[in-house]
Amino acid sequence: MLVSDKIKKINDTLHTFPTGTTMGLEYIVDLGKESQRNYPEEDRVEENFIHGCTSNAWIKLLNKDPIQINTVSDSVIVSGLLYLLEEVFNGETKSSIDPYEGQDLIDGLGLEGTISSQRLRGFAEAIRMMKE
Repeated sequence: MLVSDKIKKINDTLHTFPTGTTMGLEYIVDLGKESQRNYPEEDRVEENFIHGCTSNAWIKLLNKDPIQINTVSDSVIVSGLLYLLEEVFNGETKSSIDPYEGQDLIDGLGLEGTISSQRLRGFAEAIRMMKE
């Protein structure tokens, strides 16, 4: 599946929830809880720390090409947002991330206007770290 198709699939999933409800947010929180359960404590080190986010967050690059990451935050919402990066990019070539920046990806996922600028900076930093 192409990266753009994965992004669209997540967008479609988030838009299946009724407008005016918090169910989409609850879905992201559920993803975040799963992420928090699966991230090893020993990987919460400075080398993996995502600077610029309001929460403490980490991204472990398990493989550069194809991309394989594991992410977590002490905030379940941020963990859920970072987990979406795993869903989109794990198993993809490193070059597949090149066209994407934080805001582009948030918009593509259908989350525009719902993410604070500080959280967006952290999300963008995670993408930058994956591009290194």
